[in-house]
Formats: sequence, C-alpha cells, structure tokens
Amino acid sequence: MGIEKVKDLIIDSAKKKADEMIEAAKIELENELKEFEKTLNEEYEIKLNKAKKEIDEEIAREKTVEISKIEKEKLLRKKKILEEFFEKLKGELLKDEKSYLKLLFNALKNDLVDYATIYLNENDLKKFRKEIEKFVAHELKLKNVKVADSPIDIDGGLIIKTESYEVDDSLDSIINAFREEKEIEIAKEIFG
Repeated sequence: MGIEKVKDLIIDSAKKKADEMIEAAKIELENELKEFEKTLNEEYEIKLNKAKKEIDEEIAREKTVEISKIEKEKLLRKKKILEEFFEKLKGELLKDEKSYLKLLFNALKNDLVDYATIYLNENDLKKFRKEIEKFVAHELKLKNVKVADSPIDIDGGLIIKTESYEVDDSLDSIINAFREEKEIEIAKEIFG
C-alpha cells in the first residue's frame, strides 16, 4: 500500500472520527439545550403559577373588601329605613289625637303616683291639660297630683316628677323602649 493510500485512510478515519465527534457534540449540545429549555420552562411555570396565585389572592381580597362594603351599605340602608319607620310611627302617633291621648293615659296609669307633677310640652299643655287633670282625678282618683304650668322641651309624651324620682314617659323614650323590644321583629317583617 502506498503512502497515498495510507494517507487517505488516515484522513478518512480522521474525518470519520471528527464527524462522530461533531455528531456526539451536536447530540450533547441538543440535550443540554433541551435540558436548559426544560429548566427554563419549569422556572417559567413556577413563576407563572406564583403570579397567578398572587393575582387570585389579590382578587379574593378585593372581592372580600367589596362584599364588606356592599354589606355595610345594606346595613346602613336598613338602619335608615328603620329610623324612618320609627320617625313615621312617632308622627302618626302625634297626628291621631285619640290614640295619642290614650298613650298619655296609659303612661299615667302605669307610672303616676300621688304627690307627683306632670310635665308636658307646650302643645300638649294647651290641648290636653284639662283632659289629663280630669283623668287623674276621676279615673286614677289621685288628689295630690298637679300638671306643671310651664312646658318642657320634648316632642310629646310626658315626664312625671316626684321629690325622689323622675319617670321619662316622653314620646322619644316610649318609642325607644318599643324599638328595643320590637326592632328585630320589625326588621324581620320589613326585610324578610
């Protein structure tokens, strides 16, 4: 065999070896690239999931805050409606003189004692003084009770004073007591 042929064999063998090395390097590089892509995708998924979780948590927080605001607004509206209801009740009581006078008489029946003074607002003092004095004398048979000549500053109802105590039977107090007793029941009736 000639030198040329040996040389060609060596060159062919070297080319073959080089091609194998290049192919092995390509495969190794492709595997490293795939591994790098896999790692990159995994990191991306982790970051994406973390970001999604943070967004979902923020949405849940915002939703909770908004629901709380809506619930608070509903409660405030319900409270306003109840306030209006009790104000209207007060107005209706004052409008219906017969029922209002009956309310005054019931307060006197329940709380008036001998040697007491009954205080009324200016309007009631003018309108109902004589009827109250008659009721006290004839119905309750109390002789030492008087109706004060000077009015007091209440919307309606009356105040009973003795030397040792005072009973607040003003319309506001009566309605507040009724409200405390019946507000839940009334709210259920109104709001279901």
